[in-house]
Amino acid sequence: MLTSEITKSTAKPKSLRGFANLYKKESKAWWRTYRWWINALLWTVILCGLTSILLFGQNYEAVEAAKEEIEAAGGLAAYTVQLSVDIYFQFGVSVSAIGTVILMLDQIIGEKQNGVAEWLLSKPVTRSAFIIAKLTANIIPVIVLLVWLPSALTYGLISFRLGTAFPLVPFISSVGIMTLNTLFYFTFTLMLGTIFTNRGPILGITFGSILGGGMIGGLIVQLQYITPWVLPKTASLISIGQKVAPEFGLFPIVATGLWCLVFILVALAIFNKSEF
Repeated sequence: MLTSEITKSTAKPKSLRGFANLYKKESKAWWRTYRWWINALLWTVILCGLTSILLFGQNYEAVEAAKEEIEAAGGLAAYTVQLSVDIYFQFGVSVSAIGTVILMLDQIIGEKQNGVAEWLLSKPVTRSAFIIAKLTANIIPVIVLLVWLPSALTYGLISFRLGTAFPLVPFISSVGIMTLNTLFYFTFTLMLGTIFTNRGPILGITFGSILGGGMIGGLIVQLQYITPWVLPKTASLISIGQKVAPEFGLFPIVATGLWCLVFILVALAIFNKSEF
């Protein structure tokens, strides 16, 4: 009887040993410090600032120059809201990606450089648990503070300016695309942190993708089908009720989701083979 119990115990998988303690450590770094509200304030101001200026800043010269567009939109308020939503998603998708890279940059690299990772892994902790804890404990605050909170405030502002509730389904759909794009750069940065030992290559690769991806996609159109580079425009079009062709909507969205899964698997594989 005792032998069978020992056999069952030893047969249990140990791949996530230490996960609970690592998750608590990562969560405390967000919710039990000033980090959460500083980031909530910072990214909300950045993402909602331009939208607020467009919604409530009256530029009479611009109004005169856009008379035809204003009439086509159904009035100044409708035109202003449409323009603001369009810019929010085109601007916000890229900004949230940059913020994600900044927040995730040192999650692996920093702890490898200062010896924390090596010290933690000398305890009864597996390497897979280390990566999964980084992933699960950080993804919620990053998505909530960089995407959902600013988007909720923006929705309230545009509805107030419009004088009625802005169509909810298109807006939520665009927020979903913004979330997916953020997940892409979250997992991408995490993976690169397992590959490189300094920050330079990670910043170069991720910022090059965020800021230069659209240009590369314009030169090689096929790349837009399998990358998130067209997602800012896709989110913008969906938010204002425009139809999007599958090659610029469905295909990039599915491909981006698959890339996130690939990045996680590669990060686990590389980190498990890394030497400290």
